[in-house]
Order: sequence, then C-alpha cells, then structure tokens
Amino acid sequence: MTWIPARSLPPRLDVARVTLRGRAHDLPYLHRPGPGPAVLFVHGLGGAKENFYWAMQSPALARCELLTFDQPGTGQARFRPEDDLDVSALAELTHDFAERLISRPYILAGASMGGLITLLQMRRHGTDGIRGYVNIEGNLLAEDCMFSRRAIPHSLDEFTERVFAEGIHELRRSTRAGDRIIAHNMALNVDARAYYTYSLETVKESDSGVLLEEFLALRMPKLFLYGDANRHLSYLPRLRAGDVRVVEVPDSGHFVFYDNPVAMYGAIGTFVDQVGE
Repeated sequence: MTWIPARSLPPRLDVARVTLRGRAHDLPYLHRPGPGPAVLFVHGLGGAKENFYWAMQSPALARCELLTFDQPGTGQARFRPEDDLDVSALAELTHDFAERLISRPYILAGASMGGLITLLQMRRHGTDGIRGYVNIEGNLLAEDCMFSRRAIPHSLDEFTERVFAEGIHELRRSTRAGDRIIAHNMALNVDARAYYTYSLETVKESDSGVLLEEFLALRMPKLFLYGDANRHLSYLPRLRAGDVRVVEVPDSGHFVFYDNPVAMYGAIGTFVDQVGE
C-alpha cells in the first residue's frame, strides 16, 4: 500500500474576539479552508486547539473546512477569575464563535468535556445550522468524570497547589501516548484555576443523567467514538440500540485523537461523507 499525505492547505492561526456578558474574550483558533463540509472541533478539559491539529493532516478530511479554538484558560486563551466562567459559559462562547466564523451549516464535534460543551450549546441554542454531531468520548454519565471528579473534594488552593500536579504526574507515567501528551499540554498550556472551575459543572451535569437522554434525542446524524480500552462504558448498548453510529477506535484510551488519530479521523471522514453537503 502506498501512503500519500493529504494535499491540502496548511491551517491559519488567528484570534477571534467574542463578547460574553459584556466582557471580551480573545480566542486563538486554527482554520483550514476547504471546499467540503465544515467541521468545528471543541476540545475538552486539559486540552487545547492543538488536540485536533492532526485533523488538518488527515486524508479523510482533506476536502473539509476545519476549525478549532482555545477555550479560556487553555492554550493561548487567557483565564480571568473575575469573569466567573463555567462550562455553560464555554457553550455560549462556542456558539458565538461558530456564528461568527462559520457561514454555512456545519458538523459539530466535541471531545471529552467538549462533548458536554457542545451538548449544552445545543440545549441552549437548538440545532439550526448543525448538520451532524460527533461525540468523542464526551461526558454523558457520571462514569465519564475520570479526571474532573478529582477536583471536587478539594478547595481551589489545594487543587492548584497539589492535586493538579499529581494528575499530571500520573498521566506522564501512563503507557499511552495520549495520556502523556495531555500531561505535557496541562503543564504547558492549562491554567489550573480554569481546570478546577470547569470541573465543578462537568461533574454536576454528568451526574444528572440528562446528557445521555439529550444526546439520544438529537434529531440529526450522530457519531460516537471511543477508545477500545473503554469498551466497558455502560451506555454503549443504548447508543447502539438507538440511531447513533458507534465506532470503537483500536489501540486507544480516552484521548483517541492522540492514541490513534488515523483511525479516528478516518471514522469521522466516513461520517462526514455520509452526512455530505
């Protein structure tokens, strides 16, 4: 087999200014133009826009217009405690970002906490303009709070001074590439105060049991991706019994976009082709 890299334009790095509650937020983003369907990727807790950089390299998405951005407190986006942001606020920022940057119907994709952000976005603003939805091991039930729940028993000071560093150390010792890359990203690109703040609503919403029902009730093409290390997730049978396309990504843990990006973006490319223009 001959492997031929994607022949597509390189992504452009820019900054979008989005206003929420009268305060401006500068959100650095990557944009790769393309004649095919538009896809917006939303990162999760401890992540950043670079989580999806390999989407820009994937032959499966070579024709697509691709966008992804930093949430406040991650990557190059500043976190200001006085802004009083939570995950619901991130959903508003995501909606406003899409309204400003995407001029046509698009496919929405959220990973981990990004799955929660995108579900809250659709809860608040509906699904007009969203052609399809990709959930990459996003939060649906309490069992999905593998990292965010660790913040709950601690004060902000305890978390930022000790618990955050312990989580990074644990991920660095993992045998999985995705865990180790996320650990370095957390050390370099994540404000521990933002991580703590976003964890609170993430756990609350995941424990409610509402997210799974909202996901199943969406009236649009849906794809759920998960790493084979997590095939024990209790709700997979319900997803398969519904109208969700479920794909297990081999040789992967939670961070499938790093553990096996070729397979993950291949599955997303197939989904995008089926949804079409």
